[in-house]
Amino acid sequence: MTISVKQLHEILKYDHLSGEFTWRERSEDYPSSLPSIRAFNTCHAGRKVYEESHKGYGRIALLGRRYKSHRVAWAMHVGDWPADQIDHISGDRSDNRIENLREATQTENSRNMKTPANNMSGVMGVSWDKRERHWIATISDDNSSVRLGRFKSFEDAVAARKAAEVEYGYHPNHGRPALA
Repeated sequence: MTISVKQLHEILKYDHLSGEFTWRERSEDYPSSLPSIRAFNTCHAGRKVYEESHKGYGRIALLGRRYKSHRVAWAMHVGDWPADQIDHISGDRSDNRIENLREATQTENSRNMKTPANNMSGVMGVSWDKRERHWIATISDDNSSVRLGRFKSFEDAVAARKAAEVEYGYHPNHGRPALA
């Protein structure tokens, strides 16, 4: 069962400008024994929440369950759990400032990806055909690959890909270099 947004606000404080969480002081009606509530308040209340990392995403343990930090941030700021995915606009999975988060479908989220480390050309959707000795530009649309053409110059292939990204509604950050 998912924790309610009301419970989130009782347990945590979220700073939408920094993206950080701090523990709130627990009241005596918190579902725990009184000595453990006092011990928690002594050790943790007012302090930054430790977020374990899983694939670069922060996670917070609350009432026996782990929640992705960016989803908690969204729920606390908007007032409801997101219906779909939450995209980190900058690509930095640890940046949970509300200005860096947006609700997105799987397609929208995939159109805001960094360039994979194994990309040989440095531009997503542009590759060199050794046999035919030309550049190929492609783009994905609704789970299918659209061939944009064959090009003698790398620059023409990149231009075709970038124009297609605009046409197909890709995020301007799509294809950014991987974070160091």
